[in-house]
Amino acid sequence: MTEWDDGLPKYGLGLLWRKVEAALKELIPVYDRVNKVISLGQDIRFRRLGIAKVILGQELIVLDAGCGPGTLSRLILEHANKVKQIILLDPIREMLNQSKQRLNGGVSYFVQAVFEYLPFRSEVFDVVVSAFALRDAFDLSLAISEISRVVKTGGSLLIVDLGKPNGKLLQTAIGFYWRISAPLLASACVGRFGGTYRLLHLTYVKLPTNSDLKRMVKRFFTHVNIEEKLKGGVAILAARK
Repeated sequence: MTEWDDGLPKYGLGLLWRKVEAALKELIPVYDRVNKVISLGQDIRFRRLGIAKVILGQELIVLDAGCGPGTLSRLILEHANKVKQIILLDPIREMLNQSKQRLNGGVSYFVQAVFEYLPFRSEVFDVVVSAFALRDAFDLSLAISEISRVVKTGGSLLIVDLGKPNGKLLQTAIGFYWRISAPLLASACVGRFGGTYRLLHLTYVKLPTNSDLKRMVKRFFTHVNIEEKLKGGVAILAARK
């Protein structure tokens, strides 16, 4: 079920989608370096915390949805004895090329597609993971619905992403960070690329609150839990279908 607002998705980038995707292509050379800076050095830790919640059992078939340059998949494959196959999916060909360079061969496979139209059979994945990517869906509700379709009954979903706390004061403070502070930090780190990070604030504005995200996921999954970090500015959601 898609939520609409004035003819466009209520949550997700909508008409901003192409602009953000073009910016992400530009940022590939500095992507991981800036993520570390603007997350205050916590981005890898947050990914590891999420992985520990869902990479359980053995012989798992995993989908990394919005894989970017392969950072999360590389961390998951540290648990190689648990992973039978991992599919890295991204709408940006250049991101997939970057991930191929990092994770060439083995149990890794690469697919170019968008969240809203996943080219897989229903109930094929044991785990679907998405780190700092799902907010860039054109239509977040449709993306979550499609992800639920490809997860096996009894399978798991992990979302690690920017969060929007429920309280207005914290929302404003975190919004200021993404609008002013993060672009300044990025500019200090990588010069001219830094200004592109002003788009982060636009993606933040389009986010549901953390409680609304939980509600959206609960339409399709059970045992939904959100762990908030950095005063709710990062959300680690784990769910079981």
